[in-house]
Amino acid sequence: MVLAHILLLTSLAAVDGHTASCKLRDSSILSHSSAGLAQVSNLAFIEVECSVPARPFPSKPGEFRAGLRAATTAYQIDQSGVRKEVPSETNVRGGGGKNSEEFVWFTITLALDPADRMKEIQRWVDKVQEQSHRQYPDLSSQQGMETLSQLVSQHRTGHFQVDCRVMDGDRVVGVDVLEFEVLFKGRFSDVLGPPGYWQTQPPK
Repeated sequence: MVLAHILLLTSLAAVDGHTASCKLRDSSILSHSSAGLAQVSNLAFIEVECSVPARPFPSKPGEFRAGLRAATTAYQIDQSGVRKEVPSETNVRGGGGKNSEEFVWFTITLALDPADRMKEIQRWVDKVQEQSHRQYPDLSSQQGMETLSQLVSQHRTGHFQVDCRVMDGDRVVGVDVLEFEVLFKGRFSDVLGPPGYWQTQPPK
């Protein structure tokens, strides 16, 4: 498995002859495991910054250099060391350049499975109705629940390995691998604000 992963990285990096340098941003790291793995919360942004050697500036009038993008492939690792691919989403938040390097800053979402998202939004709707002493048919309908469940961005928990690809348009210009643990720190439904409220006001 390790050899296959090294070969994958080598083949991707060969596109431009180098790898990226990716790290979790300090604002995302809660602690470290006894093995030295960074640990993050399941109720907070997982923020990553990747840097690559700077691309050459456009040499022709009218040409421009678009910002770097990012893509990820995430694997959950069980206690026996077996990797299983799980859904991951990236959202580029910014980027730039300094001296001979360029960087891209993005968040990773390790979303719950659809069934678990539905359970979580059901808890949220039940709590809202209980505390307000009102029933909200639009929220509790099947269609309403399915729509709201897409906004549950609580991460799944466990041990993960994430392949990060830095992109110049559709071209891979660098790759790196992050390994970290996502700790359970509560539920999305613990905060009775609108769906997604915890992302700006996380539970303490």
